Amino acid sequence: MTQIRRIAFVTPRYGKEVIGGAEHAARMMAENLARILGLSVEVLTTTALDTDTWDNHFPSGTEELGGITVIRHQIDKGRSKEFPKLSGRLLKFPKSATLEECSQWIDAQGPVSHSLIEAIKGSSAQVILFFPYLYHPIVRGITAVTERAVLIPAAHDEAPAYLPVFRDVFRSARAIMFQSKAEERFVDAVMRTADKPRLRAGLGIERYQGPLEPLSEHLPELTGLPFLLALGRVDQLKGATLLSELFAEYKRRNPGPLKLVFAGPVTTQPIDFPDIVNLGPIGEGLKWSLLAESTALVNASAFESFSLVLFEAWSLRRPVIVNAQCQVTSDHVADSGGGFAFSDFAEFESQVNLLLSNADVRRTLGSNGYDYLERNYRWEVIVQKMGSFLNEIFSS
Repeated sequence: MTQIRRIAFVTPRYGKEVIGGAEHAARMMAENLARILGLSVEVLTTTALDTDTWDNHFPSGTEELGGITVIRHQIDKGRSKEFPKLSGRLLKFPKSATLEECSQWIDAQGPVSHSLIEAIKGSSAQVILFFPYLYHPIVRGITAVTERAVLIPAAHDEAPAYLPVFRDVFRSARAIMFQSKAEERFVDAVMRTADKPRLRAGLGIERYQGPLEPLSEHLPELTGLPFLLALGRVDQLKGATLLSELFAEYKRRNPGPLKLVFAGPVTTQPIDFPDIVNLGPIGEGLKWSLLAESTALVNASAFESFSLVLFEAWSLRRPVIVNAQCQVTSDHVADSGGGFAFSDFAEFESQVNLLLSNADVRRTLGSNGYDYLERNYRWEVIVQKMGSFLNEIFSS
């Protein structure tokens, strides 16, 4: 039986400059498969960095990055100026879109790189992993190498998933790897993939090795104060507006020193309120210091495919609060016992009050989350599952 030794990842962008999201997860997965299992891993990607334009940013060609061979291909067409109009029209009733309209939408969304598609077809890798499902290189590439293709969709209940073209994309994969129970249920229901070989692996969480930066040096205004922390992109679509409104109402009803801290790239400004601190993008050291000293991490997003920030909080034994509308994060909280899920303001208020008033509850929830992480979501656990799965499906 031939063991799988050479694999490739296809992702629309790749690099240390890519913060968060599926492409960051792809880099972590690639590096840990190479480090822990000793696999030969290459990444086939584009020269893009900015997902709003897909403009060429990196030079094309080959480089070594984190022990991985990265081959970047020039972009022929980025995001079309017509994409917002086309998207607005199609996504009102996505199930009714024709395949021709879907094809126009995929091309207009970008990034289009013809040389990348040819490289996918010509790859010598035994297995090619496509991550995530939504973009041109995945849609056009996966159908060319179906017998070697594993799709890591990072999917959730969003309008594009109902475009008819994606059912063909999912059906073209020989196997599918999911990040959560909720994602698996959703994909099977919408894409009709219940017969596909699958692995629910999730994502691994790195152990932070660097020093913690004292908050007193960088954010003296937070020193000694309780605060809720929201990590990641500050965006209405990620729950930033909802969370800032809930918090402002909480403070009007519960005066006190509690603050809400947003830390991450800003797409949508949260509401202007005295006790809301919007830091913008921050470094890794400060991020982990904020986590260590936070009262709880809050992820108010209703749409997540995994939510790395929950596990980063649990790695430091901090409790979490999530939006009950998000099945992925709610499942994590229920399975771990590591926090709370709110459905409305009353629940949010009572959960915050309990965490503020009871250190034993904070410790218990944080420890529960930590144990859940250690059992299931360290990279050593994840990649061993992946290696066994890939050998089972593809070795001959």
